[in-house]
Parts: sequence; C-alpha cells; structure tokens
Amino acid sequence: METNIEKSIDVYSLVTNRIIELLEAGVIPWQKPWTEKGIPENCISQRPYRGINSLLLNSLSYDHNLFLTWKQLKTLGGSVLKGEKGHLVVFTKILEKEEDGKIKRQPFLRYYKVFNIAQCKDLPNAFLPEENVVHEKLAHFEEIGDTMPNRPLIKFGGNEAYYHSVKDYINMPSIKKFKGAEAYYGVLFHELVHSTGHQSRLNRKGITEKNVFGSEQYSLEELVAEIGACFLKSYSGIPINGLENEAAYIQNWLEVLRNDKRFIIKASSFAQKAVEYIMNAQVEKESPMNSTDNVNDEMVEELDEMLAN
Repeated sequence: METNIEKSIDVYSLVTNRIIELLEAGVIPWQKPWTEKGIPENCISQRPYRGINSLLLNSLSYDHNLFLTWKQLKTLGGSVLKGEKGHLVVFTKILEKEEDGKIKRQPFLRYYKVFNIAQCKDLPNAFLPEENVVHEKLAHFEEIGDTMPNRPLIKFGGNEAYYHSVKDYINMPSIKKFKGAEAYYGVLFHELVHSTGHQSRLNRKGITEKNVFGSEQYSLEELVAEIGACFLKSYSGIPINGLENEAAYIQNWLEVLRNDKRFIIKASSFAQKAVEYIMNAQVEKESPMNSTDNVNDEMVEELDEMLAN
C-alpha cells in the first residue's frame, strides 16, 4: 500500500529531476528573469506562484507567465490544444494525527498540473493579456533595501562584500569598485538575503548556526541567497546576466541536488520568505495548492525521522 510519505518522496524527486534536467541543458532556472513577461501567476486569481513553483513555471519561457488549472480552464469554456501537456506545481500538505495524547504533524508534498494560456484555446478575451504591454516593475533597485524592517547596518570599505552574522551588519565595497550600479545592487541583495536569517528576523539555521564551508547547510544558505537575490533583481528590473564560470557553477549545483531531493524546495521556500521580509510584503496566498510555504527545518527533520523509522 502506498503511503503519504512515499508519495512525498515521489514529488520531491519530480521537482528535483526537473531542475536537474534544466541545469544539464545549461539553463539555470533561478537566473531566468521574468521582468518583461511578468511573474508567473494564476490567470484567474492573478495571484503569483511562489518559491519553487515560481522557478519551475518561469523556466518554461512562454511569452506570458499566466497559468490555469484544468478545472479553471473548463469553467471558462476553454480547452487544451492537441498535444499539449500540463506543468508541475507542488504544494505542502500537513496531516495531523494524535499519538499518545499528542498531535503529530506529517508534512508531505502533493502536486497538480497547470497550463499556460499559450497551450489553450477558446479562452474569453477578458483573460488574455494585451499585446505589447510590458509587465510593470514592482520596485526600483534603489528602493528595495528601504522597505526592509529591522534592516542591519550597512558599512562601506575594503574589497569584500559579506554579512557578519554575529555583529549583524553588511559590509560592502564602494559602489565605484563595481562595474556599475546594477552589479553593486545585485551583490547587496545577496547579502541582504543572508541577513534575513538572523535570529531577530527569520531565524534561519544557515545563519544562526555555525556552518563549515562546503557543508550541505553552507551550500543551502548560499543557494537561498543566490535565488533570493535573483528574485529581487527580477522584481526591481535589474538584468540577470550569465555567469563567467557557468559550467563549474552548474556542475556544483548538480552534485548537490543529486545528493538531496529536498534541497531545491527548501532553498526556494526560504528564499521566497527572505524576499518577502526584505520587501515587507504581506502576501495573500491563493490556496494551500500554491506554494511550499510550510516547508521549514522542523518539518524536514520530522520527515527525516519518520523515514528513518
């Protein structure tokens, strides 16, 4: 009999394998900007997909990032074009059951499929985007840091950019030492994401606990900062350019992802929360089937414990 835990492992594998496929094809999903075509969102509710779902859907490279479920499509009287297939979207579900007088939570993943509007026909015109309309930028990059509550002190000097987790400050070289303002703010966004892990903010283990260079926890925190910085750059309209050493970069993440099926989902979820903290965003969730917002260290530890038993 297939259990919920077994299903959760299958979904983790589906997501991770999809990210691995993209990386093997030379596509870095968190490096793909969405500035011109809009953040992936539901065509009906207009609420954005978040975390790993944002990466998965944005990597598809449609002209417009508007998606519908099969049920929504049928409700509108539309249909899917012949030969088109749906795209993976995941969500976290928590089962609660009582054991020895205590409520025990069981987190696991579920998935469903969505279709881009380009895959559909007979949609009402009211749900189709106007042509030649550029998605409005949500914020200019100079304003991003100003929205962050409890922002750490930003110091300037030297040739290194880093976040000091003990003393809670960011050090940045002078903007004159960067190739341009966009490069400067890209690095600053990376360090701002790191700073959200401080115990006075989101209390993320990648920052609050000592992590050895090259360890899984260290790699996770670096990917959180990388994805979060790319989210912020897309929000603010900063171009996302290819990396100078892209092949080695891709190979590094391929190795990490092949060793941990939950890695990319955790990193995307933490990055989403960090970005929303920095932007002081109050996000209205579409439904439990819209993100992996409930993924956290405690739940992953519970899942690990259940799998070990």
